[in-house]
Amino acid sequence: MQTKRVFVCGIVQESNSFNPAYATLDDFIQYGIFEGDEILTSGKKCGMTVNGMLKILSDEQITPVPGVSTRAGSGGPLADSVVEWFLDKNINAIKQAGKLDGVLVSLHGATMSESSGDVCGDILEKIRQTVGEKVVISAAFDLHANITEKIIKNTDYISGYQMYPHLDLYETGIRAAQRVVEHLKGIKSKVARVEIPMIAPAHGYTTEKGSLFDLMSYAKDLKAQNKIVDYNIFQVQPWLDTEKMSSTTIITAKSEETAKTVAAELAKKEFAIRHELLGTPLFDIADVIQKALDNKSSKPIVLVDSADSPNAGACGDSAAVLKALLPYRDKLSCAVAVTDIAAVDKAFELGVGATADFTLGGSIAPKLTSPVVVKNAVVKGLHDGTFYMHGPQERGQERNIGKTAVLKAGKILINVSYYGKCEGDKNFYSNFGIEPEFCDLVSVKACTSFRAGYEPISAEICNTNTPGAAGPVLTDMPYENRPVPMFPFEEITEEHISEAKCYR
Repeated sequence: MQTKRVFVCGIVQESNSFNPAYATLDDFIQYGIFEGDEILTSGKKCGMTVNGMLKILSDEQITPVPGVSTRAGSGGPLADSVVEWFLDKNINAIKQAGKLDGVLVSLHGATMSESSGDVCGDILEKIRQTVGEKVVISAAFDLHANITEKIIKNTDYISGYQMYPHLDLYETGIRAAQRVVEHLKGIKSKVARVEIPMIAPAHGYTTEKGSLFDLMSYAKDLKAQNKIVDYNIFQVQPWLDTEKMSSTTIITAKSEETAKTVAAELAKKEFAIRHELLGTPLFDIADVIQKALDNKSSKPIVLVDSADSPNAGACGDSAAVLKALLPYRDKLSCAVAVTDIAAVDKAFELGVGATADFTLGGSIAPKLTSPVVVKNAVVKGLHDGTFYMHGPQERGQERNIGKTAVLKAGKILINVSYYGKCEGDKNFYSNFGIEPEFCDLVSVKACTSFRAGYEPISAEICNTNTPGAAGPVLTDMPYENRPVPMFPFEEITEEHISEAKCYR
């Protein structure tokens, strides 16, 4: 029997429409671009989702045909040249590969470009046009994917993360590859999709507890009982300003009727918890500072600055929290972070031990945040920006935030870097000599991913109303293209939930 051959490729980037800086190929180079056999030999560096895909192909003695796989941190929409480069590389590789039995693609699902609001749909459409209708295509996505009609029309199977914080990247790759294996063995399932016109801020929920946990657990039980083959409950990344966006439920089942019925049922359950997904009321910055002043424990108060979270595609250049902390610079031991290339360059020019006034913040998105002057700041350390993730998500993987300076203003330690990335990981501070556990207050620019590392060491975690491209109060953000109606901007009813459809 002839060995089956499956093409493997991927491009993962979460776009934020309110970040004014386009993502370029340099953003992907920082994480690594893997081509051909490099995908097979790079291990974790190529991404855990691709690793999961390759594991199943190996177990089933299916030959992987590697194209190009890459990823970048969240940020602004992609420059069109990045999409063109990725498609040129992979479409040419597909054309040169000879006969293929399947395609596995690792994507984010909430990726935009200068000219397109649906990059992932564009990529899958081009792949489908190239391989034809008979070749099975299975794609893996982030839980925050925007699963459009174009995406589902050009895939046979869809698998998304089922955990937030995202701790199941590898398992998602496995699920995506399992669908291909089953299909090639003649076990062909049906996939149904239902759209709900609603979005929620990423800080407002988790799959570890609360209403979304309950919903995921219900779907998980259906799978355990073999009533369905797989489930996906996508909470669309909310900082997309595009005409076609929604949260979606996608069910894979043995029959079309079951897939449609369960997808519709889960969509109604998701609709019912829409208010809960918005999260609890936010703290003001001043209130969190007061908590730190009043805190009698030996653990820090964590101020969650999710609006400026690079993991949510924000710029990392807000100094709003720093500005509020400066009056307490001699009272509170604090850890804060700001992305500011000019300030880093100034620190490197001055050298360790120098004292100077620094202007920090507002360097990338001046319409969203304003700079602040920090007087008499001491340059405590200069670094190349390399650190290793504390985890548990992507534990041990190398990251680089570019040239980095640690400034000290009274008892405030400021991580100032070229690129804001992975700021929710504890080692973002620790590897540069700032120990969060010994602070009174730690400002964390992340939505939810930080919790696994910070909850054990924190006295209290406070979601805070701060400015930025990933603003937690969605109704305050400057959307211009979003669909109408869309919760929470407008109230919706069950009648606004779409009909369940199977596209293939």
